[in-house]
Amino acid sequence: MLNKITAIILTLACAYGAFHFTINRSFVNPYPVVCDLVSEKIYLPNEELKDWRRTCMERSRYVTPYTKKDLILRDINYVLGSLRVSHLEIYDAPDVRGIWRGEVKETGLSGEFVDSELVVFKVLPQSPAERLGFKKGDVIVKINGEQPSSWAMESEAGDYQIRRGAEEFSIKLHPGVVKRNESIQLSPLNSRIAVMEVPSFRAEFFKDETLKTIANDLKKYKSVVVDLRNNAGGNFVAGLRFLSLFVCEPTLIGKLEKPKSKAGRAEMPDLLNDEKQLDILEKSREVSLKTFRNPACYSGAVKVLVDGRTSSVAEMVAQGLKEYRGALLRGTSSRGQLLVGVWYPMDEVGPGVQISIPEALYISGKGHRIEGQGVQLDKVLYYNLQQMQAGIDSWVNSYQD
Repeated sequence: MLNKITAIILTLACAYGAFHFTINRSFVNPYPVVCDLVSEKIYLPNEELKDWRRTCMERSRYVTPYTKKDLILRDINYVLGSLRVSHLEIYDAPDVRGIWRGEVKETGLSGEFVDSELVVFKVLPQSPAERLGFKKGDVIVKINGEQPSSWAMESEAGDYQIRRGAEEFSIKLHPGVVKRNESIQLSPLNSRIAVMEVPSFRAEFFKDETLKTIANDLKKYKSVVVDLRNNAGGNFVAGLRFLSLFVCEPTLIGKLEKPKSKAGRAEMPDLLNDEKQLDILEKSREVSLKTFRNPACYSGAVKVLVDGRTSSVAEMVAQGLKEYRGALLRGTSSRGQLLVGVWYPMDEVGPGVQISIPEALYISGKGHRIEGQGVQLDKVLYYNLQQMQAGIDSWVNSYQD
């Protein structure tokens, strides 16, 4: 029997962004707990879970009191991954802290391959990389003598071989705890166009006063580029509040469907309060997501950038801007991960360990299912190597006209 739900956290995360809340529970063996809980709560039909549950239960035979935690976590995630749905994953305590608090042990570098070159797109402030002098536009040639990857450059310690213009040199880099600034940043591209970077939809950055300030600043520009790259989502109401900067009247931009619930329908209120949102979700089979009235909403042109790391609530926002503001969507295919992930503690594995289970799916106001598909792009973009090495964001630059 489940104990009373005690907390709800809407954040993103990681890659994670979805509807999250934590439930206090107590079991003994991790595998039976995982198998039963997933089978009971996941949005998939029970008939599709029979074979999976049998396989899951069989894994419990291989666990002893001496099995290492990291091995259990990897194996559980392997079993969960066989269902091929997003937001179904188990996390160790440090990963949970990173998702909830925005504190991650990392190098401070982010970038992508452009014409086979791994280019640094961003160096996070007050990060190990910034302190060592890494710059936007640097090319990462090798990490510890090996071919680098965009994921490795974010977290791997060691010897980084760098090319900066005609110069090539090495820097020893070690990750550290970085507190990311995930607040909205509005900056001019030129006198007519602004770029609005939205790193996440964590609730703390979408309070009324903050949004009023942003709305006033937007009035200076004829058009805005909403940059949702690397945005893993977060709070659904934060996403609705953001959309309300651009959609003046209350508009149904989508709904959450919870197939295994027998309850009725409801509408998500304009509140960032976790418990009230929890009450709505727990009591409803279908939850309507509407924007909120905003007479001072922005009337200029809206353009959007997404990439392969744009997911969850960020995808909801991008698709909503396309459907209800006629926004142009450019970039690469978004992650296609928009389910309602509910978080439960797994003390059977270790203190602070939590599992996310997708219990509801999202359908846009015009019937587009984002899970497994992503948002509907208008144009695929490719980064320009020369511009990126010069510190010019070629994707943003594509919206100069």
